Amino acid sequence: MKKLFFATLAVFALLLPLFGAAQAEENSEKHSLDLTPQAPIGNMTKVISLHGTIFMTGQPSPDTLQSLPGDGFNVVINIRAADEINFDEPAIVKKGGMTYYNIPLMKAGKIQDSAVTEIHEALMENKGKKILLHCASGNRVAGWLGAHLARDMGYDTEAAVASARKGGMTKDSMERILRDYLANLKE
Repeated sequence: MKKLFFATLAVFALLLPLFGAAQAEENSEKHSLDLTPQAPIGNMTKVISLHGTIFMTGQPSPDTLQSLPGDGFNVVINIRAADEINFDEPAIVKKGGMTYYNIPLMKAGKIQDSAVTEIHEALMENKGKKILLHCASGNRVAGWLGAHLARDMGYDTEAAVASARKGGMTKDSMERILRDYLANLKE
């Protein structure tokens, strides 16, 4: 009887890593992202689409903002602080018949958890609409993506950071800020 128990235990120990790999692959497929580089939109040359409806990028010019309704955009979400912009972005967006949100992601050099939530809520309120999600360069937008993936979608740190890079994070400083945020999630 003892031999059967230990034999069963040994087989289980051998199969456990295979189960873990299958589970990781299943989670990866379950949370797969459709991050696709896009053609420039006006002055925005680095544009990444998320699932074909959310377009993540840097700061659009006033002329680009005015052209967005003609490109089918319905919503603009700006995650910069209001005082970072030297023109009336909300007025241009609203004049074009689009919905405008200003939800600053960072405060004092740190990602704000409440902003991660608010940005996700704004995206969900406008699901199915064409959305422009922007900051100054696309780095904070990608930082938000990494934060959201780890906090809300169960991505581990490295997968969240890799997705943020694919989503437009190019600055080492933004990666450090994102990693600090993710480390604090675990505490």
